[in-house]
Amino acid sequence: MVHEKWKNSLSNYFKSLVKRNMWSSIGFLIFVIFIFLAFYFYRLPIKAFAKNAVESFGYPALFFLCWASDVIIQPIPADVFVFGTAFGGGNLYKTALVAGFSSVFGGATGYYVGKFFGPWRFRRIFGSKILRNGSQLYKNHGSLAIFIAGVTPIPYSAACWIGGIYGMSITKVVLASWISRTLRYIVVAWFGHIV
Repeated sequence: MVHEKWKNSLSNYFKSLVKRNMWSSIGFLIFVIFIFLAFYFYRLPIKAFAKNAVESFGYPALFFLCWASDVIIQPIPADVFVFGTAFGGGNLYKTALVAGFSSVFGGATGYYVGKFFGPWRFRRIFGSKILRNGSQLYKNHGSLAIFIAGVTPIPYSAACWIGGIYGMSITKVVLASWISRTLRYIVVAWFGHIV
């Protein structure tokens, strides 16, 4: 009897999870279609706006915006600013390098934020077991974790914060950040250039 209740509650949980993910997937698909249609029908006005923004604010604004979005975990990734700069006529490689160096500073700032919070505050919030497991992961594979977060949709800011919490070497954070983020931004800027 208890086994049957547990099975039914687990089944209901997975059904609600699938239903929730289905609606978020449909919402994301609608958003992508909306963006595609906006670029299809309003490409020239959007390009003129982006070009004006690049000419008015330039690379210092790109540097600041990328730094800010890589320090704070937020819904607007730095890729949006890199794409907009390249779309607005910014040089492909200069855009990627400025954004890459900005991400290095953003990652280092996030690292020091994590170092400030330290493991004892992390332990108070998440518990000792997670702290121990994460500590071993970052000691053994910290550079890889930062690199993967730098090129994938995994929150890069959080990975750098955790590197600081676990006392990872700042040199490893900087190198992994620079390589991964610059490669990513070259691809994003290239897409902005060809659109």
